[in-house]
Formats: sequence, C-alpha cells, structure tokens
Amino acid sequence: MKKLNISIALYSFASAIIITSAFALISYFYIQESTAMLKIQEQYKIEHYANKITKYNRTLKEFKESIFGTLESFLYRVALIDTNGSILYTTFTNTPTYNPHKLIYMRGNHLFYNHTKTFLPSGPVRIILEKDLNYSDINNRIFILVISIITFLILCSIFLYLHTTKVHNIINQNLDLFLKDAMHEIRTPLGVIQINLEFLENTIKSSMALKRAQGGLRNLTSVYESIEYFIKNSKTSYPKDWVHVAPLLKNRIEFFRILAEIKDLKIMSDITDNLFLHINVVELQRLIDNNLSNAIKYSNKGTTIKITLFKDASMGRLCFSNWGEQIQDTKKIFRRYYRGDNILGGFGLGLSMVEHICHIYKINIEVTSTQEGHTRFCYYLPSKILKEGNSQ
Repeated sequence: MKKLNISIALYSFASAIIITSAFALISYFYIQESTAMLKIQEQYKIEHYANKITKYNRTLKEFKESIFGTLESFLYRVALIDTNGSILYTTFTNTPTYNPHKLIYMRGNHLFYNHTKTFLPSGPVRIILEKDLNYSDINNRIFILVISIITFLILCSIFLYLHTTKVHNIINQNLDLFLKDAMHEIRTPLGVIQINLEFLENTIKSSMALKRAQGGLRNLTSVYESIEYFIKNSKTSYPKDWVHVAPLLKNRIEFFRILAEIKDLKIMSDITDNLFLHINVVELQRLIDNNLSNAIKYSNKGTTIKITLFKDASMGRLCFSNWGEQIQDTKKIFRRYYRGDNILGGFGLGLSMVEHICHIYKINIEVTSTQEGHTRFCYYLPSKILKEGNSQ
C-alpha cells in the first residue's frame, strides 16, 4: 500500500473545499429563495382562505357552518373578536391579540392574518387566522444538499489527490532520472579532477589558486555525496553499526579545513574520543558534512568555527558554532529548498536532509542565533544509540 502524501492530501482537500464552497454558496441561496417562495405562497393561501370564508357569509351562523368540518379548517386556526374585545368564536387554545398594524405577519414558524370584516347583525368583527408553516420539504432539500455537498467534497478531494499524486510522481520520476544521469556524468570528470589536483599538489609549489581548486573540489564532492544520498535514501537500506565518532569527525574536519583556510577561518574542536553511535556511517557523515559546509559557507571572514562532542549524564551532544549573519527563523531553515532573506545559496537541501536523518535516529536539534551573529547547531544524541568504550 502506497504511503499517503500529507502535503498533497492537504493541498487536494483545501482545493476541494474551495470548489465545494461555490457549490455550497449556490445551495444556500437556493434554500433561501425556496424559503422565501414558500412564505409568499402561504401568505397568498391564507389571504385567499380568509376572503373565501368571509365573502359570501353574511352572518356569524353562516360563517361557522361554512368552515365546520372542511379539510381546510384543520390547517387554520380562526378567531372572531368584536370591537369590545369579546371573543365571538375561536378554534385557538389561546387566542392571540389582534394586530391592527399588519394584515399578514410572521411569529416564528406561524403565519398570521388579521382583518376587519362585517357580519350581520354583529357589524364590524375582527378576524384572526393562524397557520403553521411546514418546512419539511425545505428540510428534505437541505438534507439532500448537505449529503450531496459532503459526497462531492470527498470525491473531489480523492480525484484531486489521485490526479496531483500522478503528476507529482511523474515529475519526481523525471527528476530522479535526470539526477541519476547527471550524477553518472559528473562522477567521471570529478575523478579526473581529483587525480590531477593530487598530481599538481605533489609536483608544484602550493599556492592560493591550488588551494581554491582543491577547496572547490572538496565542496563539489560533498555536494555530490549529498545528492547521491538524497536520491538513494528512499530506495536504499542503510545498515546501522557502532561507529566510532571521533575519528570520523576529525577526518571530516580535515577534509573541509582547506575550505576554511581559503576564507581565513579557524576550526577549533573539543572532541571526546571514546563515544560510539549506533548509526549508519554514511548518514552520520552527511550530518557532519552539511553542518561543517554550512558553518564555513556562512561564517564571516577571519572568525572561528568550533566543533564539540561530549557526553553528559543522560545523552551525547554534537555542536557546531560559527559567527556570521543572524538566522531570522531557526525553524524554517530545515524546510526543503528554503532560503533565508540574508543567506545567499540558502539552507535548502542539506539541512532538510539533516533533519530527515535526525528524525530516523530520534536526535533532537537545537538551533540558536543571536543578533551578534553567533549561530549554534546542537544535536542531542539519545542514550539508546550512544555508548562509551570501544566498538567490540
């Protein structure tokens, strides 16, 4: 079963809500119009019934006889009140008061009609009619529309998710093919450059130009390895083993030292020698390399980078600190392809990869960056993947 892509699912659901909202808005106006039409029809009916029962009935006796036992009489409640307020006839349980200002009006779900009619021999008589409005048809329409809207929302979300996922997969497949082809093409010239630079290093005097070429090669090699991990990590199993951290960390510091020298940076380290991590060595190297590369890339010229590795009572701690531009939002920098406003090149793929590796091994990340530009990335290594001593 394929894993649900949360980002695409949220995008699809949000898009479906926007589309469904238009349908829901039209449905709302339809219900409002239907309700208004029902009220108009009922107003016409109650007025028509009032005229019907009073037009040809000249006496109260004729009036009572004409409405008694008819089907319509069960739909309406009727009251006759004389000008003194005495009730002459009523089918109400509690006769409402006469409203002299309105011919037809609503109270809740009740429709009222009151008017003055003339009966012999009583003279002017106030007539009040009441009818309960039946909204069952409107409610049925609302129920059907709600079910239709929910069904449409679900089906639309599923359709958009499947369609977007298909497009997303095609793009990713094409991107993977491109990256694989590009990596294959880069591997050979990268090896050629490395061999020739090693030859030049042994045959000519060291110079800043040579150091820059060597630094560029090492930076390119680190980027190449990061992209290779990025391509393979979802499809390749990386077996874990007890890795002696200090030698690997010192080796990577030396690998990047030439890049630091080009920018006149110093690298200081305080590394506990007897710590071992149960981790894949490739993933640990990716974590170290990306932090070292970023620390060098974003440090101010002539400053110092400090790397520390130690263990306290509960866990290990691997930290990288440098002096450069302040990071405005320390949470956003781990988003893939995110680039801070003041950071050229951005903390994009590298830190996203670091966060992915930390998530695998339950390594907590703490990033602090002061206004003065002191930035510190600290990785808290849980005790279940950390031990002291030797690897045997």
